Amino acid sequence: MSRADPSLWLSDRPVTVAVAGVSMAPFLLEGDHVDVLRAEPRAFHCGDLIVFLRAGDVVVHRFLANRDGRFLEKGDAQARGNWAEWPADVGRVVARRRGESRLDLMAPPWPSRMARQGRGHLRAHRLAVFADKVPGGLPRRTLLRLGRLAACFRVRSEE
Repeated sequence: MSRADPSLWLSDRPVTVAVAGVSMAPFLLEGDHVDVLRAEPRAFHCGDLIVFLRAGDVVVHRFLANRDGRFLEKGDAQARGNWAEWPADVGRVVARRRGESRLDLMAPPWPSRMARQGRGHLRAHRLAVFADKVPGGLPRRTLLRLGRLAACFRVRSEE
């Protein structure tokens, strides 16, 4: 996403923000729009889409965990997440707009689907952290590929 003052994209009423970048592909694509509401840090659950500022840029990533005043966030297209300090202003994506279609992420079945996606991304993050400790490039890459392959089978079997 782009640089912005939080007062422009955080409100108690949904504010529509354009998506720029590919870190959340394929769930969010460049050109999509998201509806964002102000949120409290304690209100997030694994899998929710969190909106926050990082180095002056507005970032939309998946919230995975909360620990000791920090949170774990990860873009869907990234192998591993990042621990960050809770910023003063955070938002939650409540809907995705792609073209003429609107996907309400707060209406069933999306909360449970988002939670399932979050758990999968948390497993991927943990695997990436573990793989970083494995010596040698080939074993590390093989481990990560097997993890992605297992994730594909798990998603298909749940559908």
